[in-house]
Amino acid sequence: MSRKGLKHPYKPKREYKYTLKDIAGLAGMTRNALNVEKVRGKIDPGDFGSVITFLIKRIIGKRLQGDLFTSAARVTKGARRRKSRVHASEKKPKKTARRK
Repeated sequence: MSRKGLKHPYKPKREYKYTLKDIAGLAGMTRNALNVEKVRGKIDPGDFGSVITFLIKRIIGKRLQGDLFTSAARVTKGARRRKSRVHASEKKPKKTARRK
């Protein structure tokens, strides 16, 4: 049983932090592209509401352009390279000797 007037022990508030790198990763763009959007006034990284609005618009725009179930994040360079190496005949590309 709790006594009348007994207060709960102090519980510190949690703090969450995010960086431009985090926002750019979620939006599927580079940090430089995000800085351009910041200069144009489309996002204010210091305002959490602005960040959420920007990400929602970006994700919805990406999904309307393509597959509805793809993520907003970009395809990594390695995945792009692997896709570009696939040939119509599905043969592996020839390996060339390295020059020293």
